[in-house]
Amino acid sequence: MSNHDSTSNFHKGHLVEEDVDDIPDCPSKAHFTQQFIGVSMEAVETAKKESMWLPFCTEGEWELAHFLMKNVGQTKMDEFLKLNMVWGTGVSFENACLFLKHVNKLHTGLAWTCEMIDMCGDIIDKDGRLQHEEVELWWHDLVECMQELMGNPAFWEVMSYVPECAYTDVKGKTHIYDERWTSDWWWDMQKKLPEGAVVAPVILSSDKTTLSQFSGDKKVWPVYLTIGNISKDVRHQVLAHVMLLIGYLPVSKLECFHKKTQSLAGYHLFHHVMSLLLCPLVDAGHHRREMICANRHLHGVHPILTVYIADFPEQCLVACKKESQCPCCLVQSNNHGNLEDWESHSLHAVFDPFWKDLPFTDIFACLTPDILHQLHKGIFHDHPVQWCMSIVSEKEIDACFQAMTPTLCRFKKGISLVSQWTGTEHKEMQRVFVGLLAGAVDDCILVVAHALLDFIYYAQLQQHTNMNLVAMQESLKMFHNNKHILIELEICEDFNVPKIHSLQHYVTSI
Repeated sequence: MSNHDSTSNFHKGHLVEEDVDDIPDCPSKAHFTQQFIGVSMEAVETAKKESMWLPFCTEGEWELAHFLMKNVGQTKMDEFLKLNMVWGTGVSFENACLFLKHVNKLHTGLAWTCEMIDMCGDIIDKDGRLQHEEVELWWHDLVECMQELMGNPAFWEVMSYVPECAYTDVKGKTHIYDERWTSDWWWDMQKKLPEGAVVAPVILSSDKTTLSQFSGDKKVWPVYLTIGNISKDVRHQVLAHVMLLIGYLPVSKLECFHKKTQSLAGYHLFHHVMSLLLCPLVDAGHHRREMICANRHLHGVHPILTVYIADFPEQCLVACKKESQCPCCLVQSNNHGNLEDWESHSLHAVFDPFWKDLPFTDIFACLTPDILHQLHKGIFHDHPVQWCMSIVSEKEIDACFQAMTPTLCRFKKGISLVSQWTGTEHKEMQRVFVGLLAGAVDDCILVVAHALLDFIYYAQLQQHTNMNLVAMQESLKMFHNNKHILIELEICEDFNVPKIHSLQHYVTSI
């Protein structure tokens, strides 16, 4: 923990707790923060005569326009606006045509840009020339999208421009890791930037998606952006519109390449289009961008890529790794089951990655854990549950889950025949799993299951402290110290599973 006493002060506030099912809250009742001082700001004067309801005249007219657009068709709109009762109120539009002209003056957001990319394959056509394919990259300017978020007055109460150190006690012994601005990363970054700079942690996410299996198997590859300056409670709200769509990556079958080179060509295409999409970050990250922020002050903002959210295959794609390797470190695939420290700042690659020019970015630290696919499904369901079914038998496990009391989730048909699980169902199983196993398996097996469930619950905390993180790491050590019993009972041969190895990176990521 860094010492920031010379440039900071203490103040006591209130700890806001969330009601999250099956996720224990942080036990602390006090919240003390140590805030960074030194960010420069310049107040921006706005025209006093300018109405916030433009292009409409009053708040009432704005509300009328909102009602008409949401509930009334164009024909009925004309009839409604010609009523004497409505016209007598002095609205600035007398028919649907004039009304729609007012609507068209509203801010419509940033324009889309389409860039054509020509790919030269390695298949020779009938004329003796290499085949080509053109693909489309649709994108918004990433920095302008950030400016939309930074300057949105709806976020002024939930936005931070400076890092903080939060503690459960006034002496600063127990550190709280909660919002992005309470992380050590932000304090370290603030030291690397010029005095007065504002850090804007860029959070990206992408996921190749199949639109429909019944219309030609069409796929899209959207990329979304948000920023860590906004509170995570708001970022998680869909209707807050904090996650902005910034681009569609091209999805191609790469038919101009031979099958054995299509995979590598896909890697090259992904990194090339991502470098085009993130190009504005390079200059803005180095030299900052002046932005009018939600607090109506002018700040010099440095946007820096700090988080990239993706599933495991895309994480490997981003990190230039094979899917049999860890995207965050150099561990060999035959050592995934060992609890060891591995170097994490090296790259095994054969081409230029999109992040090579991004300032202050460690892409391996940007890749975040995946609670659903790594913990609930990848760890709990695919391993402890299957191990215990091998020991106790599927029939016995099903009978135990069927016998649950009405106050708990009952699996009327057991669990062995269910092929598709949701995150909620996994949580319900985890609530009773250790109690269900008690007396049915040896204590050493119970310790293994208990340790993994402890780790899963710690990982889901909405607010962490350094004490939580120590306990989380200890639960992982307990699992590794006792896992040998599963090999002795011939339940499994080894633990060289990428998702088991990924648990080693959770504490560092937090």
